[in-house]
Amino acid sequence: MDFFESLLRKDSPCRLEDEYPLVFRPEFHERVFVKKMGSEIVAGLGILPREVEIDEGRTARGLFVGSVVTDPKQRLQGYQRELFLAVTEHAENHGFDFIVLWSSQIQFYEKLGFFLGGLQATWTPTLKQSLATLEKGVVVDESRNVEFSHKFFEAFDRKSFCVKRTAEEMRLLWRIPQMRVAYTKNAYALLGKGEDFKHVCHEWAGPTDEVLACLEALRTVEPNLRILSPGVIHLEEERGVVNALEQSSFECRLEYLGLIKIIGSGFDKKDFDPSQLKYPFFIWGLDSI
Repeated sequence: MDFFESLLRKDSPCRLEDEYPLVFRPEFHERVFVKKMGSEIVAGLGILPREVEIDEGRTARGLFVGSVVTDPKQRLQGYQRELFLAVTEHAENHGFDFIVLWSSQIQFYEKLGFFLGGLQATWTPTLKQSLATLEKGVVVDESRNVEFSHKFFEAFDRKSFCVKRTAEEMRLLWRIPQMRVAYTKNAYALLGKGEDFKHVCHEWAGPTDEVLACLEALRTVEPNLRILSPGVIHLEEERGVVNALEQSSFECRLEYLGLIKIIGSGFDKKDFDPSQLKYPFFIWGLDSI
């Protein structure tokens, strides 16, 4: 943890153990890969195994990768290539279907067998037109200060084509520092997540009208708010939110979901091509690492 903290969170009040509780807590030590030279750690990364609903009634095993870091004095030695070979071997030995990561270093990861795939949408307001009234008793606070309600889990659990998350996992994720939540009795919308998703609402769930009220409340505290949504909408509650964003002059930008490497033989690269997307799943913000 000293190695990761010193390179990734040197000037931050956040600890990685708090930001990524499903990866860096002591009980999940097998989810951290490091490369050592003698007794010195020179490179490392974290993994998170997730079951993802990729089609109606069909799930796949995804391995998410994050916190990829190399000691600046040890770069260009091929250490991350070694780590990714080890992660790929781990994925093959444990029956994973694909690996997913998020990075702007696209060319580097393409050399390791990754490709851009999937689809998501980012919504940016072009006018200060309201999404909804604030008459539904919306509360905005740090998520750590808000008692986790099973209603929040139920709202997420209704979603399709995404990670299958337990209530206990969500309870841990709710404690991530520097994350604000706007919530009602049956809905929530999350803003920021530790050092990630600055100015971005990366996850929301619940009845359409209540979600819209939560999003509008977040706009009052974050004028530059951007909102993430699935690139392909399946749930009627989500369709209502997206329709309201369109009608309220939000600009939609379609983007790749992430960098993907296929492990299972039952998948093909073209299955993840946005133009002919066979598996239109989305990874909500609390599940990304």
